[in-house]
Amino acid sequence: MPKEKSFRVLDPTASASIATDGMAERPESLAGMRIGLLRNDKLNSEPLLDAIYDVLAERFEFASAYRANKGDASRPADHEFLFDFSNEVDVALLGNGD
Repeated sequence: MPKEKSFRVLDPTASASIATDGMAERPESLAGMRIGLLRNDKLNSEPLLDAIYDVLAERFEFASAYRANKGDASRPADHEFLFDFSNEVDVALLGNGD
């Protein structure tokens, strides 16, 4: 009697999922927060962040604004740079211009 052959069928589709691990909880309000504006060296990243900040500042009174440039857009920010940045802010806005 010939050996029965079997095979496994794989389904290449996947359901969409949203990664939430490691995400900070959203504050109820931005009032009194230290706002971080983190940009890269791309053209218009600074004006973009400033425009977003201006819109938010019309709605909330911030404690302070901390502006920083991570540098080269093609490279991730240095771990120490991000650690230092995170100690200066409560909430961060990241801008990528062009």
